Amino acid sequence: MTKKKKRTIYRMAVLGLFAVLMFYAAYQGLNEEPKTALTTIGDSAPNFAGKTIAGDMLVLSNERKGKTLVNFWGTWCEPCKREMPALEAAYSRHKDDGFSIVSVNLGQSHFVTEQFVEQYDLSFPMLIDKDGSIKEAYYVGNLPASFLIDEGGNIKEVHEGELTEEKLEEWID
Repeated sequence: MTKKKKRTIYRMAVLGLFAVLMFYAAYQGLNEEPKTALTTIGDSAPNFAGKTIAGDMLVLSNERKGKTLVNFWGTWCEPCKREMPALEAAYSRHKDDGFSIVSVNLGQSHFVTEQFVEQYDLSFPMLIDKDGSIKEAYYVGNLPASFLIDEGGNIKEVHEGELTEEKLEEWID
């Protein structure tokens, strides 16, 4: 067998393997359920518990004195960064009326999360979802993702993407 023929056979084998892998990846993508935020308004909000970065124990069901916003975010997420001042403003304005925010960072280190909180001067409780269980319970795909929960523990509003102060005020009132 000539060198040229061996090279051609080798190239064909590699291309064939590549084609099989591409078809397999496409097949898997078609059969997977899309990962998007929970869109069923009216469902019971999944309860969760964890330590805040301040070291306090937080249980979501204990936070419900009024409306509660559960917000998922990451420090690498630009829309997350842009919405933080709006979240802080809404929390400061309405916390005495029973409104609360529980912010869930997706698996970053305590140090990185704490630096972010200090940079944006955030005062609402912050949890780190190290194992992704809270994210999975809420079916969060894209960040930021926010869920407004009423006093009874039911999801009233769902939003993927950056929340504005106007939208927050509409939800709170």
